[in-house]
Amino acid sequence: MKTKIINTIRQWAPEAASLIPDIDHLDDTVADYQLLHKLAEVCMHKIHSGLENELERVQEIAKVVNLLYQGGNQYTRNAIENEFLTALSFEESPGSLKKHLELFPVELRKGYIKTILEN
Repeated sequence: MKTKIINTIRQWAPEAASLIPDIDHLDDTVADYQLLHKLAEVCMHKIHSGLENELERVQEIAKVVNLLYQGGNQYTRNAIENEFLTALSFEESPGSLKKHLELFPVELRKGYIKTILEN
């Protein structure tokens, strides 16, 4: 049985899930982390496009990640911070921080800022 992270991302962000074709054969922890990292890559690609519909999609994805983050256990929160938020934070610059924060729900912004400060 796959994890809540995998099932949720498959349902709400299939574009990321399809980037890992062998996901069903991976250890659940490895699959969670790889999938969250791929999801961050998808979001960064959409952010860099600058297209309004792509930015709206990033907001939708961020809402789903936020639901996982808020309702998840410590493992889920750590996985999101370590793979999704950290990958996004590596692309951060002072000029983009405000724009990126506006894409996240308020609750996820706190985790994102925490991740930036820790890295």
